[in-house]
Amino acid sequence: MAAAGLGRRTWLIAGVLAVAALAYTFAVEAPRHRGRSAIAGDAYYIYLAGRSLAFDGDIDLSNQLRGFGDRWKLGQDPAQDGWRLPVRELGPSLLMVPGLRVHRALDVHPFWDPCFAAALAAMSIGLTFAGCAASVQALQRRGLVALSAGRRDLVALAATLGFVVPYYALVSTGYAHAPDAAAVAWLTAFALRGAGPLAVGLGLAAALLMRLQNALWLLLPAAWWVVEHRRAGTSPSRYRDAVAVLAVSVLGVLPQLYMNVAHPGSQRGAIRWDLDFFDLQHLGRDLGVVLFGGHGLLSWTPIAAVALVGLVLGLTRSASRGVALGALAVIGALTLLFACARDPGGGFAFGARRHAGCTVFVAIGLAMLSDWLARRPAGTRAQRFVSVGFAALLVGLVAYNLGLVEAAARGLVTLDR
Repeated sequence: MAAAGLGRRTWLIAGVLAVAALAYTFAVEAPRHRGRSAIAGDAYYIYLAGRSLAFDGDIDLSNQLRGFGDRWKLGQDPAQDGWRLPVRELGPSLLMVPGLRVHRALDVHPFWDPCFAAALAAMSIGLTFAGCAASVQALQRRGLVALSAGRRDLVALAATLGFVVPYYALVSTGYAHAPDAAAVAWLTAFALRGAGPLAVGLGLAAALLMRLQNALWLLLPAAWWVVEHRRAGTSPSRYRDAVAVLAVSVLGVLPQLYMNVAHPGSQRGAIRWDLDFFDLQHLGRDLGVVLFGGHGLLSWTPIAAVALVGLVLGLTRSASRGVALGALAVIGALTLLFACARDPGGGFAFGARRHAGCTVFVAIGLAMLSDWLARRPAGTRAQRFVSVGFAALLVGLVAYNLGLVEAAARGLVTLDR
């Protein structure tokens, strides 16, 4: 298992993060926003789909829309077949089912219903950290980086808390972004640890259930394979494993196929992807918006820029070149995809929320930078100074990001930019 060997301290940190996020959701965020921030924006429809799965046993949102209303007028039936389908991937809604059923079983006030629904999404911040730590540990075991267990946990924690995940685990918990980060982190850990095709395939299926854009994650093993194949060739078993992974991962897209074929409640597809979704007229400008705009990947979360430096440095070493190239390819492809969207800024968002699945690549980049710094020839005192300086930089970036999260939660930072 990819989790083996992480150590008691790492799992303790993961548990503390999960419990703290859950406590914050109930004790701070719910009273502050009357329990509604968990299902703000499009998360409202994820919530309705979760209720439909939990209480109606189907994916026809008609009952829920009648009871709660069609807040953003997305619950349409253009095919006129009587079905009003989920407008987003089903994974985040499936995560809401246990919390919704627990809330009903406890028979507590309806005020808490959204908080119970989003409980697993909030706690996924712990799994994100653990998945990032497992991925960095896998790099260590492959000899790609040399880090102590303490530095491994530091870069994993910095990536988790210094990027966009905390906002979506603490405030807008109904969105898919925190579970998305956790799913991709563990998928990457499975792949780097050399887990079997079943484990990797199920991991990819889970990631696709959260966000279909995670199909671009395949660029990571593809780039890794290109580098390794040129170096030493590829055995036939590797090809068989790749086919098996893809076959198992189809489980992650079956719900969308079912919705589009069996009950085409939207002629454009259940998640509304069609040519109207894309706008290539101002691609160069929109790339700048995605990277440096109001919600920019680099301008809002500078820790991503530090991680990118690490990934570029990873290209300079033959051992880490495949993984670094793959991580950069995924980040680049996602950035290009988001620049093609008609809303490149991400709307009313905390930072580059659509990049949440890249959290594990932030951890990998930070690990590669930390390793590069440690390899610089210098005296003991200079090395200690560099290590302390790098750790202080990460702590500062995390403190900056968490302060921004709290300011945004209190309405002191305008998210609609």
